Amino acid sequence: MPRDLPDWGALSAQATVHEVTDMGELAVRLGSIVTHDRRGDVIWFDGFEDGLEKWATFAPADGGSVDLSTVRARNGQYSARLVADENGATGTRIDKTIPYPVESPMGAEFSFMLDQDITQLELVFDIYDGVRVTEYLIIWSDADNNLTYSDVGGDPQEIAAGVDLSMTPNLFHTMKLVVDMVNHAYVRLILNQTEYSLAGIAAWNDPDPTSAALRVRINMVGRAGENDVIRVDDVIITQNEPV
Repeated sequence: MPRDLPDWGALSAQATVHEVTDMGELAVRLGSIVTHDRRGDVIWFDGFEDGLEKWATFAPADGGSVDLSTVRARNGQYSARLVADENGATGTRIDKTIPYPVESPMGAEFSFMLDQDITQLELVFDIYDGVRVTEYLIIWSDADNNLTYSDVGGDPQEIAAGVDLSMTPNLFHTMKLVVDMVNHAYVRLILNQTEYSLAGIAAWNDPDPTSAALRVRINMVGRAGENDVIRVDDVIITQNEPV
């Protein structure tokens, strides 16, 4: 008896072959970087295989830098290497700005590998609508081993404590933030296998006449006296996220 399709069809069931009906699964099998959380519709992604030209970068003095790395990668050959300055006061970052999308729940995902301890890693999701900017800010503190979000007043609020991430070589952790751009609120945060509900929490916003656009920023702050390093790979922006 066939497992799926009738045995008289053009694509009959076989002992070792099964029909792939999920297009997301098909994409993953063909080598897509969208593997950790497949919800939402992808509108932009980058695995740094074409270099850093798609990104705006900032690196402070005293040893800070942003470059390509072939030493470690989550997928493909390249990742982006962020090196902190020795002062430990200014972040090293990469930014990606895309045109303003159709309004819907949006997602921002990236993966990162820790070479050593750092101070903190920030994911900033800024949405400019031409009238105001709404900023969604998530911080993982390596120093405090916790996750925080920035509330409507711009103050940090703890999401979870005891968030200690491994520094195993070639282990890339994955973080994904989903936001409701229509209602200017957080929806959820995913870090590796754990999902945290942030449903209905209002985000900070302020009048801003900047032309409508969406910006994802990944910012790393290192420890004083060190040039701490992280590697970033597989950045994904989605729309039409389920809420």
